[in-house]
Amino acid sequence: MSQAENDVVEHMLSSLTTSVLQNRIAPSDEQVMHHFWLACERAGLIATEEIAIRILKRVSREINEAQSMLEFIGPGADRLN
Repeated sequence: MSQAENDVVEHMLSSLTTSVLQNRIAPSDEQVMHHFWLACERAGLIATEEIAIRILKRVSREINEAQSMLEFIGPGADRLN
């Protein structure tokens, strides 16, 4: 993955997280694509279909891994108090 693609992934993860925290609901497919195009514009990346698929798969994988980690640490969080 190129640096520009990594920048898009990082920007999307950040902006999607902010969106979820503000709205308390998961973004729609249209909102995800809106975040994608804004991130591409910000990174100066002209996304081909191949690049878009690669980036969206990576974002999805990162979100799934984060959810798995939250499930893993979730039960232990009660023991911290």
